[in-house]
This record gives sequence, structure tokens and C-alpha cells, in this order.
Amino acid sequence: MLTFNGESSATVREPAVAGSFYPGDSLSLDKVVRSHLKQASQADAIDGELIALIVPHAGLVYSGAVAAHSYKLLQDSPVESVILCGPAHRHGFEGISVYGPGIEWKTPLGIVKCDDKVCDQLLACDRQISVLEKAHRQEHCLEVQLPYLQTVLKDFRITPILMGYPDRATVDLLADALATLELSGPTVMVASTDWQHYRPASVGGKMDSLGIECLKQFDIARLERLLAEKKVEACGGGPMVAVLKAAVARGANRVKILKYADSGDISGDKSSVVGYLAAAIYKSKPGNEVNNEKQDKASSNSETSSTFSLSDSDRTTLLQIARKSIAGFLADRTIPDFDVPDNLRQPGAAFVTLEREGHLRGCIGHTVAEEPLYRTVAVCAVQAAVSDYRFPQVQAGELDDLDIEISVLTPLERVESLEEIEVGRDGLMIELGDNRGLLLPQVATDYDWNRTEFLEHTCRKAGLPTDAYKSAEAVIYRYQALIFGEKSTR
Repeated sequence: MLTFNGESSATVREPAVAGSFYPGDSLSLDKVVRSHLKQASQADAIDGELIALIVPHAGLVYSGAVAAHSYKLLQDSPVESVILCGPAHRHGFEGISVYGPGIEWKTPLGIVKCDDKVCDQLLACDRQISVLEKAHRQEHCLEVQLPYLQTVLKDFRITPILMGYPDRATVDLLADALATLELSGPTVMVASTDWQHYRPASVGGKMDSLGIECLKQFDIARLERLLAEKKVEACGGGPMVAVLKAAVARGANRVKILKYADSGDISGDKSSVVGYLAAAIYKSKPGNEVNNEKQDKASSNSETSSTFSLSDSDRTTLLQIARKSIAGFLADRTIPDFDVPDNLRQPGAAFVTLEREGHLRGCIGHTVAEEPLYRTVAVCAVQAAVSDYRFPQVQAGELDDLDIEISVLTPLERVESLEEIEVGRDGLMIELGDNRGLLLPQVATDYDWNRTEFLEHTCRKAGLPTDAYKSAEAVIYRYQALIFGEKSTR
């Protein structure tokens, strides 16, 4: 319940985490914030219109230096209104809570007023958007952003938003509400989130890299799916996806990763870390889209160059690993360990296909590079032999008659136009609702399909009508593959 001390006096939201998440006195806090901003890279500038930022929200000693990379973009900017979106850590509820209008937020650096007009618009959008004072009372994820905003902006107001349970309907509710706001001045949205929590850096870093790759490709649908599948972890994942969707509706078409780090970079303990990311979501200036696309493709090629320059020896090694993994599993239900060169220890996505006497005997793969390539091949080989529901499990007596083929995949790339799809080069994956289906590039070649037939058969693989790819809700991905087998290399 909101209370007022008088007609001209607003309710003050006292700082909840001053003295714990950040210094409780103004001089020390100012020194910390300015030090972080000074250290932030000057190369973080974007070539376009800033729409939104992604920032972390841990104690400033751990995440502040990362957050500063985002906030440095606001220095000397005309931004007048900041929409802060984050997750509710301490009070569970359904829907969205806006702590305004008529609220002033206090930090050791002074008072920040709410943007009452924006708050009123949000509250009028839907009954699931309300004012829950209890949710904001001890919450830190928005409060820790204020000292940076107070330092880089001169005159601004905030709209503080917390998301309760981040189900799909709530994420879309917030995204739609943010997208339809009538803004009266320069505004930026801020998504407050930390990433993976309390895993060894060697494990958590891989999870975060999957999410970062989605951001680089501006693939919001895939990021949302990986969050739902818990292959990517972000405590503010729901608010972040909502902000990304709203940013797209407001013209954003690019994401720039400004900084990534984890808590172990400060503590020195990499055995249990939390991931932090700073990123800018923006609208490219006209004429820059092609150059940016070329730059992204070059970056993607660079990241996967080690995978796609496999030597004959590497290919032979992977094929031997696939065969020995199946043999080992059939013998004692375990997968042997392998001593492999460093390039085969890099994360890789791959499919393993088994044939017997020219007929398919099993095919299983991973579309995302979550494990070292050699391990992906070993696991997929075993799964193709014993877990492909279309076929009975391979028996030990069949092993000598099996032919093994491996397809090492590039990262999935969302298809914006069907004209981008090139049969013979690209594989396809389609998602619609809970249905998903994938076909490798060689399938279309083997059956001599044209583009339409390839799309129709991919839909059928997903358990969808053959024309489902035409649906506005369908998401289509393409990818390439390096294909080699015991019989031949394609």
C-alpha cells in the first residue's frame, strides 16, 4: 500500500543493501563507481541508437566493473528516462510489480524520482501489472544500478519493474507492455541479470557462452528455449528476454557484448563462480547492416575455425572414438576415456549416423556445442546405437557391419528469408510450439530435394504439417556441416 506524507511529498524507498552490496557512505560509493567507469573500455561505443542495456546485479566489488561497461555508454547522453527490469529474489509472486508512481528511491548519492507517466501507463496495461511494495522492499537487483545512473546521467527518472515467476505468459506480458509504451523523451531499458550461479568456472563458463552466442546472433527464440531447458542459466532471464523482445519491437537489430567476467576474477576462487555480462542492444545506423553481418560471419568463422580445419588424422581419430565408444558401451555399459589433441577438446556440436548394408541404423546428435567435440562424438555414437527410438538397439554382433559417419556442425543461424537456404550446403531445424525437427544437409542431397521439399520434410520430422514452415510462429534455423565417414568424406 502506498502512503504519502503530504500532497507534495512522495514515499521514499530507503536503500536496502547500502553497506553490504555497495559502500554505505557517499564518498566511498562515489569513488568506487567512478573507478569502475574510468576502467571501462573506450572501445565500447556503438554505431547506432541505443535501445537497451544488459547489466549484472551482484555486489559492486564483484560485478560493478562489468556493469560499468554498459553505463559508460550513457555518459553525456540525453537519456531522461530509464526503465529498470529485474527478477524478484526475495518475494515470490505472479505477474509484474512496478514500484511507482509517487515513489522516490534513495541511495547515499541522493534521491532518484520515478517516471510517473511511464509507471501509470504500465499499470493501466493489465491487471497482472500492479504495485507490490513487499517485492521491492529488500530487493537489490534494481537498487545496485542507481549509483551508476546517478553518476553518468544528470537529470533522469526511473521506472522500477520486478518480474515474479518468469513463465512464458509473464515474459510476453512485460515485453508487450514495454513495446507499446508512449515515451515522451530519450529512454533506455535496462535488464538486470546475473548468469550461471555457483558452478566451477570451467562448467559455468560454457553455459554462459551458449547464452552469449544467442545474443551475438540476436536469436531471442533460441535463448528463451535454452533458458527453459536450463542449458543457459540467468536469474533475470525472464526480464532479459522481455527487454530483448521489446527492444526488437522498438527497432533494435544488433547486440554488442561489452564485457564478460565471473566472480572468480575478483575472489581468485574459480571453483564456484557467478557469471556477469554487460551488453548493449541497439539499432544500427542505415548502411551498416551489411558490414555488421559480414563482421559477425567472420567472427563466427573464426570461433569455429579449429573445428572446420580438421586434419585427416583428426577425422580418423573421431571415427575411431565413435566406434570404440559403441564397442565399450556394448561390452560393459561405459564409454572409454580418450587422449586427444587440444583442438578436439574444443566445444563442438555433431551428429553421428550409423548405417548397415546401406540402410540407416541410427542417428543422434547435439546441435549446440556444449561439450568437447571428441566427447560429443563419443556420446552421440553410443546414443545412436542404443537410444534411437526408431530402431532396436545395436547388438555386439552387428558392430563389424556398421558404417559410421560424423557430421560436425556450425552454430545454428536463424533464417530470416527462405531464400537464404541453399540445398546441398545447409541443414535445417524448425521449431513451432513444443515441436522441433532437424535434418542434416546430406539428407536433402541424398533424396534430391529442392528447397520446398527440404522444408516440408523438416516439418514432417518435427511432427508438424508439411506447410508449418510458413507459419509466422515457426522458427527456422540453418547450419553447415563437415561430413566424413569410414567410407567417404563429403
